Amino acid sequence: IPVPYDRFRDRVMFPITDLRGRIIAFGGRALEKDVPAKYLNSPETPLFHKGSNLYNGAAAREAVHAAKSTKAGQENAGATVIVVEGYVDVIAMVTAGFPATVAPLGTALTEDQLGLLWKMADEPVLCFDGDGAGVRAAYRAVDLALPRLKPGKSLKFALLPQGQDPDDLVRSAGRDAVADVVAAARPLAGMLWARETEGHQFDTPERRAALEARLNEITASIGDDAVRKYYRQDFSARLGAFFAPAQRQGFAARGGERGQSWRGNFQARSFSP
Repeated sequence: IPVPYDRFRDRVMFPITDLRGRIIAFGGRALEKDVPAKYLNSPETPLFHKGSNLYNGAAAREAVHAAKSTKAGQENAGATVIVVEGYVDVIAMVTAGFPATVAPLGTALTEDQLGLLWKMADEPVLCFDGDGAGVRAAYRAVDLALPRLKPGKSLKFALLPQGQDPDDLVRSAGRDAVADVVAAARPLAGMLWARETEGHQFDTPERRAALEARLNEITASIGDDAVRKYYRQDFSARLGAFFAPAQRQGFAARGGERGQSWRGNFQARSFSP
């Protein structure tokens, strides 16, 4: 005979509120490591849609407003909206002095959650674990944000040291180490450039042309005309700087200035009357 059991058995419970601070659901983090789901939330209801809420969203919004109301609010850590992956990470960050820290509710960042973040800050910082899964999560967030970018609205990306999450880093190295990671966050354009270039070879004209075509394809997905224009300018400048060493090496291999003089003399002889 089937025996009923608690949905959240053997889990630490966390209340989930809406942006007005009203409890609308609960989340549970597993106490054991070998379980199918590390985090488990209440079922979807008319009040609770996990893709439309942020854990600690109400408190984070209040922290941002309080920080901005002070004279140096924009420079205050409380004004920096930081996104981490789990409930425990949020608690660790808030305890360490980053009160505007939130987390998606056990899912990848959604369009609705991105909209909530942009209501709180122009450039929220997405702070991911420094492993392969964390990097992949960052790249998914890049793809989510690109079509929705607006003037002044973007994301920044902070990657933690390999094998550490925010809770680990706070415990092992303290608040200053976390502050350094957040301060070193990459802008979205830099994260996108890294994804398309790091670990790849561009030692032939065809590969360089493929990179340029890929960047043109990606920037075409940006909905706002002005943002798209400046992304293309940014990547054009990056391409020029990135390929300059290869161009100089190829120039030297062809004979440097002697090659240039030879071509000039050839053209002069060919087209002289």
